[in-house]
Amino acid sequence: MVLVFGGTTEGKRVMEVLKQHRQAFIYSTKTKVEVESSAYMKYCFGALDQDLMQTMIKENQVTMIIDAAHPFAEQLHKTIEAVALQNKLPVIRFGREPIQLKNKEGIHWVESYQQAEALLFDQFQGKKLLALTGVQTIEKFEKWWKQNPSWFRILPRTSSMKIAQKAGFPREDLILSMPNQELEKEVALIQEKGIEVLMTKESGASGFLQTKIDASQACGIPIIIIREPKIPASFQVVYTVQELEKILDQNSF
Repeated sequence: MVLVFGGTTEGKRVMEVLKQHRQAFIYSTKTKVEVESSAYMKYCFGALDQDLMQTMIKENQVTMIIDAAHPFAEQLHKTIEAVALQNKLPVIRFGREPIQLKNKEGIHWVESYQQAEALLFDQFQGKKLLALTGVQTIEKFEKWWKQNPSWFRILPRTSSMKIAQKAGFPREDLILSMPNQELEKEVALIQEKGIEVLMTKESGASGFLQTKIDASQACGIPIIIIREPKIPASFQVVYTVQELEKILDQNSF
């Protein structure tokens, strides 16, 4: 049995690969998502601590973990690492292929949310911010948006709306939309709101990072990019379906 952590585009790709290989697996997400039922899959949702993950592994005789969760799910990555080492299980990280970026003027790289906030207050006080960092980061930047004009783009989901509401963020300053891969639409949004600085995560190709950078360059505004957290060294990282299939073919379950 394979245990897959998903809830992402990468998670969906892993599901399809395992179904094609007729490999039994558990698909686990933090929040409930719509998944197509399969004879090979058991679906569960909810955050897992080490004890719950340990129980799931033992009860289902899991022999491999595939981490296809969001790159910024730091606590989950740490929990997987601890439990996998304890049970001597291999972990495959099916990640987002990094984008090779050239150093350009106006791109500001930071290592954390704290560094991003410090940079905002240091260089962009009073500027109109469009944050593409997700609903979970609204609370992290509360000090900034309570003092400066800000918009957050979040997924058009009831669960996301509830998180934003709980954080006290103004409803009228939410942009309910999926991530955009069309440059023209990103540029139009920036111009419509009079945005003066963008902020996003290092989300790779599937997160349309290049489109966000191109939009900021086209509009002549700076962009702050929060670097992806480092994946545990014990994980074997792959970026393509072909690499994943090769590993599956080499292992018997």
